[in-house]
Amino acid sequence: MTNNTTAPHHRAAALTRGLVPDLQRLTEDHGVCISSCLDYWDDDLVLQAFNRSLILAPEIYGNPWLLRDDEFPKLARIYNLHKNHNDILVEGKILPEEKYGANAVARGNGKTRLITLRNNSWLPVDYQIVLGEEIGISKTKNNVQLIQVHPDEDFIGGFKYNEVVNVVVEPFRSALFIVATEKYDDPLIVGSAFNLVRNVSGKTVLIDLVGNPGSTANISLEDYEKYKTAKINGVENLEIIEGKSVAVTFPGAKLDFFAHRKIADFDETPVPDDADALYEATVFAADNNALEVRSFFRSGESSIPAVINARDAFFNQKTFVNRGVWDKNLFDDNLNTGFWPSKKYDIDLRVKGGALRLDLGEITDVDELVIHIPDYFSLHPLLPQEGNYAEVSTDLINWETITYMADTLIKIPIHKRIRYLRFKYQPQHIVEIEGFYNGKPLSRENWRASNLFAHPSRMECVKSWNTTFVLPEIANNSYLSVALNGKHGVEGAYIAAKIDDKLIGAPDRAASYPSNTWEFVNAERDANYTYYIPLKDEYTDKKIEIFVMAYDKENTNIKPEVCVSSFTGGKEKIRIELQAK
Repeated sequence: MTNNTTAPHHRAAALTRGLVPDLQRLTEDHGVCISSCLDYWDDDLVLQAFNRSLILAPEIYGNPWLLRDDEFPKLARIYNLHKNHNDILVEGKILPEEKYGANAVARGNGKTRLITLRNNSWLPVDYQIVLGEEIGISKTKNNVQLIQVHPDEDFIGGFKYNEVVNVVVEPFRSALFIVATEKYDDPLIVGSAFNLVRNVSGKTVLIDLVGNPGSTANISLEDYEKYKTAKINGVENLEIIEGKSVAVTFPGAKLDFFAHRKIADFDETPVPDDADALYEATVFAADNNALEVRSFFRSGESSIPAVINARDAFFNQKTFVNRGVWDKNLFDDNLNTGFWPSKKYDIDLRVKGGALRLDLGEITDVDELVIHIPDYFSLHPLLPQEGNYAEVSTDLINWETITYMADTLIKIPIHKRIRYLRFKYQPQHIVEIEGFYNGKPLSRENWRASNLFAHPSRMECVKSWNTTFVLPEIANNSYLSVALNGKHGVEGAYIAAKIDDKLIGAPDRAASYPSNTWEFVNAERDANYTYYIPLKDEYTDKKIEIFVMAYDKENTNIKPEVCVSSFTGGKEKIRIELQAK
């Protein structure tokens, strides 16, 4: 599902999915896609598994091997939680919307309830859970335990029947809570949020404590008598398995600000003189690869043999390779592979005709660029033995035009230091691009290409907004979300940044940038784009300018704003390892 509102991630629309009439479970919703736009997939799956909880739940499809290695324990945890409570998840109760938000559900029996809540706004939301009949818990004199199990696990406490407890759901997240009057069987830490990483027979139990950097937590272990050894960050600790409280301090410097917060609004300004350079910064930072390729780079290499084998089988299958949806095919010394604008279903995915762009990764001495075209049909719309133009640059600001002759073997004379190339018109089917300097082939390890974004000559900026700020601290895994609230037209608005006066593009966006897709084409949206810029530690205390540029003169009534977020909430981890008796 493609976002129809601005949000700090791609799955906001998926988190708004409703419920089937009367919670009828004998229906099917296709499950959760784990192929593209992977961030916050677990929020999506928690709602599918425990909120809608249809007959095939938990249900996923696509390419789960594209997850990061450290995400597989969470996938297993969701499946195991569902398996352990499967018998009682069949009974559900919709909770009052005015108290619990839209589509909140409590599932279970009179002794144990699993509650799913959500927050589809930019600010944290407080909910008051009534630990009694309102959520389906039968009257009892026993202590009523409240345990959060998603996004992190946290023993909130033991309470009296019908007591009201405040919980917080973070922006654009889902949350899962267990309310129980019976003993909780899974390993449980008191005093800190945590994640259960491994809990299988025959192996040690692995738990990751989660906390703010520089903070101290006093933790204890429920059912400590079950364990004979314990390690905290690899160091043996006997106190925790003796029922004692143990103080732990999370690494890193304390944060003075919330990891997720609004930074600034924008002011309308005259169109900047370097609007084309700003536009180029973002389209060069982005790509037009298949969405699965983007997920591969998002997650990084795997050390799990089964995952490696699955990825190899998927990306190396002839069907995938022959569709020409990965730019690396231009740099693989194989004239039987290529990268070209997809025209699947006779849909032209190019923005205003598209443009071939090539990024060498760094400023490089180049004498000649060679482009291989398999035949004259593939050369179209260029014609053989006709002159054409390429543009080259080192900085995206200053461009020089170079003339070349079109043919099935195109040789472009460069004879200078360059990094970026772009072509207003290019062959429709390219199979290889090479570079040479002093007669020797250049390394193409860091070369990248795109072919769907419009040439800047076809992108006239008609309106612009700007904001400037400084971030005194940057939490781990932080990024900027530049939200364009309102209607701007399809591909009608782009953003870019100058950080310490350097051009910085936005490599990701919701709705997704145009893609040469493996399966169906990308969804298009004409409103509410959100652009994402990853933040590096070196950006701390540096001047950050964000520019918003509108290109659709009929749709310029937008309100931009920028927020900072962190995929981990800026949290740090401490590993606990337990050996059962």
